[in-house]
Parts: sequence; C-alpha cells; structure tokens
Amino acid sequence: MTKRIVKIQGFIIVFLTVVLPAFSQSNPNPSTSVDAFIQSEMNTQHFPGVSTVIVKDDKIVWINSYGFADVANTIPVSDTTVFLMASVSKVFTGTAAMQLYENNVINLDGDVNQYLPWLLQIPGYPNDTISFRQLMTHTSSIQDNWAAMVGYYGYPDPTITLDDCMQRYFSTSGSDYNASANFLATAPGSVFQYSNIATALNGYLVERASGIPFDQYCNINIFNKLCMNKTRWYYSNFNPNDVAIPYHYSGNNYVAYPQYGFADYPDGQLRSNVTDLANFMIAYLNGGTFGTNSILSPASINQMWTVQFPSLNTRQGLNWYKEVLYYNGGSAWVWGHNGGESGVSTEIYLDPVNKIGLCVLSNGEGNGLNICDQLYNYALSLNASSGYSPACLTTGIAETTTDIKRKVIKIIDLLGRESPLKTNTPLIKIFSDGSAEKFFIID
Repeated sequence: MTKRIVKIQGFIIVFLTVVLPAFSQSNPNPSTSVDAFIQSEMNTQHFPGVSTVIVKDDKIVWINSYGFADVANTIPVSDTTVFLMASVSKVFTGTAAMQLYENNVINLDGDVNQYLPWLLQIPGYPNDTISFRQLMTHTSSIQDNWAAMVGYYGYPDPTITLDDCMQRYFSTSGSDYNASANFLATAPGSVFQYSNIATALNGYLVERASGIPFDQYCNINIFNKLCMNKTRWYYSNFNPNDVAIPYHYSGNNYVAYPQYGFADYPDGQLRSNVTDLANFMIAYLNGGTFGTNSILSPASINQMWTVQFPSLNTRQGLNWYKEVLYYNGGSAWVWGHNGGESGVSTEIYLDPVNKIGLCVLSNGEGNGLNICDQLYNYALSLNASSGYSPACLTTGIAETTTDIKRKVIKIIDLLGRESPLKTNTPLIKIFSDGSAEKFFIID
C-alpha cells in the first residue's frame, strides 16, 4: 500500500513507555487474553492508541479501545474517538459511485468523459476510454505523481478544492499535468496498479454526475442513513477534542503530526470512529440495509465483492479487495481494505459467510493485521445473542435521502441563507427542477 509522505514542521515529541488499560463504553464480551494480545501488539507496532469493534449478525459483539488519543495530555482513546481513515475511505467512495449506478445515473463501463468539463485521455491511447469500473479496480492506467500530489496537502484541511485539484492533475492545460508522470504508458484496462488519485477522480465524478458536492453527497446518502454522525470528510466538521492526533514513533518517542488533509480527499481523508463503522459494516453484511434505510442493493454489494479482472489481479473487487485472516486451525478469505497515512493505520474486514465484520483503527504507523486475526478468531467463538444492536438501529432512523435524479443545487436555512449541512437545524434543499424540500438531520 502506498503511503503518503507529508512535510511537517514544529514536531511535538513526547516520551511514552506504557499502554493504558482497555477503555470501553460497553464491551458485551470482554476478554483479558484478547486485551493482552492487543496491548502487546500495540507495543510491537508502536501504536499510541487503538480502537476496535466486531459485529456479528447485526449485533456489536465486541468493542474496546486502548492507549492514548493525545499522548502529551494523556487523553485516552474511547470508542467514540475519531481517526483518519486513510485508504479505508475508498470503500465509501466506491459505495457512492455504486449508488449512482443503481439509480441509472452512471454506467460502470461508460466513458467518464461524459461527466468531465475537460477531456481525460491516457497519453498514447486517445481512442481508449476510461470507465468507472477501471477507476474502482486500479486498472485505469492513471498513476500517482507524488511530486504533484504533495502540493495538495493542507493543515488541517486542504485549501485547494476537489474541482481545482482534478483540473490541475488531469486536464492538459492543468498546472500539474504531466503526460509521463501522471499516467502509465499502457492502455486503460490492461494492467493493475494501485492509484490513489484514480479514486479521487471517482469521487469527483460522483460530484459531477449527482450535482452535489462529494462530501455533502456522502452525508446525505450514506452517513445520515446509517446514523454515522461522527463520520465526515473534513476536519472542520469535528470538535478537535474528539479527533485522535496522528503519531510517528522514533527512538522511544512519539512524534505528533499536525492534523492534515489533502485536496484529492475522496481517496483517504475520511474521519470516523468504530461506533459509526459498526453501522456501516452491519449494513453491508445485511445486503445494504440498516434498520429501515438502505444504502445499496444486495446485487450491488455482490458485484463489489466479486473479483473483476482475475487476469490482472486475483483479489480486487470494486474498491473492496480480498484479504486472508488467520484463526486457530485455519484461515479465511474476507473482503476489506486497509489504510496507511502519516500517523495512521486502519483496517476493515467483512466475512459475509459468517456475517462477521471487524475494524481496527490506530493513530500510529504500524500494521494492525495481527490484531485483525486475533479479533476474527475471537469473533468465530461468539454468539450474536450476547451482543447488542446499535442504538439508532433499535430507535429508528430519520430518512434524509435525496432523489439523485433531481440535482440538489444548494442548501439553505429557513432565512434563505446558503448553508452547509448541520444537525438539529431545519434546512431546505433546492433542486434543479425548481422544487424544494425541508429536512432535518437528528444528531
């Protein structure tokens, strides 16, 4: 997995030698042996903080958090602590694109140029089109040019818009356009190469095809439907005290990075916590349904969890990929994604056969896959009846969807002022056909 390199000034260095005992809101199946394994692995991987969750048959059967979200101020990680998702963000970007596919807004194999304000071509292959499916499987022949992409970072949020970022990188008139560095010298659909910027383009295409800014599209059509109230694309959407500080470990010291983001944000800037991600995993394992809301059809999920081009990559579905997890006495192939950024390591894996989902989030730069193995092994022994349903699954969910065939052109408050999405505030969506709709997002 490609890791971003971030230039940081003004490091905060703190010496740390202990891991806090487990801190949890409500763990239905506590295990001292699992706790001990995770804490040992934290020391090995130099994770200052870790948050974990397991779901099984629509229930949370394990949830526990460890260590520090803020080392300098000894603030512990809790089950509501928000982490940068890094490349785990890509499965959400893919989910958004599949929603448009379900609603006949896009064709997975159609030419993406019909949605772009400039012409996108792979140099040397002007007659070969690029498709959504290729973007979602890393087979588009678009590659990451880090010399350009390092300039897209901002602290704590990017100052370049997604629209400007995409124009700069992909348009032949763009300031960052480079025919040899931004693209492979191969036809689209002919080779597999992991590409962050291709996923960013997929998010931008969702924005263009739906007529809704990508972050707001996800709020309306994914996060609000799943009661993911602590999941958003921009740092400015959070109380800073709720967000874990990212760290690098060097010579027995934890070095704090400043909070950061990047203009190509659909490929890795999402922030969330294990409580929200439990809802997302339950929805996927339940055929796209969470309570009375649905984010995808079972057919779409099945397509995402199908290897698309086995001759190019035997593990790659639509944004999701196959990973092997080990348990006592065997191993199992599951669907998931990991993520790695400066000061971040994330893992999410789902087993549709046993209806198990697990997630491990950390504000350090190690590898959490061994923790995933341990949690999967424990999950196999758990009975879902010992767990509990997420609160909003049992109390009902406010429907906040929009008809994506009608395009939302802006959101205003009751005084007619243009407004971002807010919780607990009456708002009005203005559609491209001149109609309007009141809505209210409950926090």
